[in-house]
Amino acid sequence: MSKTLRVLNAVRSPETGIPLSIHQYKLLTPSVLIGRLVNAHQHLLALRISDYLGMNQEVVIMHWACSKLTVSSAVPDVTLLEILLDKLKLCRSISYAAVAAHADQSGRRKLAAMLVEHEPLSSKQVPLLLGIGEEDTALTKATESGDTDLVYLVLFHIWQKRPALELFGMIQARPIARDLFIRYARCYKHEFLKDFFLSTGQLHDVAYLLWKESWELAKNPMASRGSPLHTPRMKLIEKAQNLFAETKEHVFESKAAEEHARLLRMQHELEVSTKQPIFVDSSISDTIRTCIVLGNHRAALRVKTEFKVKDESLTN
Repeated sequence: MSKTLRVLNAVRSPETGIPLSIHQYKLLTPSVLIGRLVNAHQHLLALRISDYLGMNQEVVIMHWACSKLTVSSAVPDVTLLEILLDKLKLCRSISYAAVAAHADQSGRRKLAAMLVEHEPLSSKQVPLLLGIGEEDTALTKATESGDTDLVYLVLFHIWQKRPALELFGMIQARPIARDLFIRYARCYKHEFLKDFFLSTGQLHDVAYLLWKESWELAKNPMASRGSPLHTPRMKLIEKAQNLFAETKEHVFESKAAEEHARLLRMQHELEVSTKQPIFVDSSISDTIRTCIVLGNHRAALRVKTEFKVKDESLTN
């Protein structure tokens, strides 16, 4: 009862002017009274009563901070930041992101960026950084948080807002963001991934993508029509072979791609000459065996000679 009387005496003062009986106070509840004080810009009294009654001070401090931003248009950002932080630190649960959002709405984007730096929750910090155009900082905070959903949120935002080369430059120095981008693009955006690998000089990775696409085309009957020298599959394999040849570290892959292209050409020719669609995409050994089964020993010898197949390889 003594606490109630002290609160009622405080709000009855001429400066506040809220005369309440004990019955009215109980019906109104302390939280509603605090709300009225806040709306009347009696922040100091509201803060003292909240502290006295052991109530959460977040509502009071938040309202004060937003009000301070509104009436302090002439105060420099750095000075106002110090004033705000001095009071915001009184409440551990305060949302710095919410105050920063109000600063941005008030036309204080630089101050908003400084305020959001103090937001401890990445889930609140990152979206606001994106909202105020701080994509680079948002990407840094997202990767530091280790939250893949946040990283993807930033990546997709930048993807839509900035040129591709800017995105590539931003993720190249951030392994987590780069790896997540590659994982997504490998599944859904092959062309975009090829552009990324080309921009970073990873020609062998582009070659692997092209080679993979050639195998995917094998599932499409239309891709095998036409001259063996000009099918889409053949063009992809040849491009892959040329890209592998650009680096000394991928001589094996270059030779393998070149051999694959030669084998496909021969298999195409065999299917045309025999009118049997059974050669393409079989192994060298199986190609030779099929020729023998069909009685085409000359073709079998040609394949054996072309790919330098040893006799013991055919008997295994």
